[in-house]
Amino acid sequence: MSAQDQAAGLRKWADLQRQQRQAPSVESDPVEDEPGAEPMAAMADSSTAPPTAASAQTTAPPSMPQNPLIVIGMPSSGDQQVAKVKGRLAQWSVLGRRWAGDPDDWDIHIVKADAANLGQLKERFPRWALWINSDADAFAQMYRSLRQVQENGGPRQLLALHEPNLPRRGLLDNLREAASYYLDIELLLLAR
Repeated sequence: MSAQDQAAGLRKWADLQRQQRQAPSVESDPVEDEPGAEPMAAMADSSTAPPTAASAQTTAPPSMPQNPLIVIGMPSSGDQQVAKVKGRLAQWSVLGRRWAGDPDDWDIHIVKADAANLGQLKERFPRWALWINSDADAFAQMYRSLRQVQENGGPRQLLALHEPNLPRRGLLDNLREAASYYLDIELLLLAR
């Protein structure tokens, strides 16, 4: 799958999610000038009982399906790490990246790069990302994670998640080129 295909798929999905959220509720308010128009209350059967709390729960709109995103390269899993990923997605959303959508629409899973079941996860989940730290040892750590992903049958394409101030020149470009040349992994870097 090429970078453009994945980005186009993410944009399409985000647009669909946005359209579903913004779809106006259908209310049948009659036009006053229309002859024979009756208000909705008058058309309702008077024998129908008002909805109970139990029936209101069953008629509530279904929750939005969450889009899974598997993230590797984080030191540990937990709510704090998920919040970091969602924070970055929120920043991209504010910058106008429509595919990022609402960060709460993402189901973030933190997975270790050396997990034995990466091949199975790759078949099940299409969207993967690499969290890139910006400390002095970041290149070695991230390259090691990518090598483990390759060795354990993980995906061949990952989105680069990184701090917004991290310049493309240097760490990001070097990591992208090394992943491509040595590991046959495409690391997707988004332009600002």
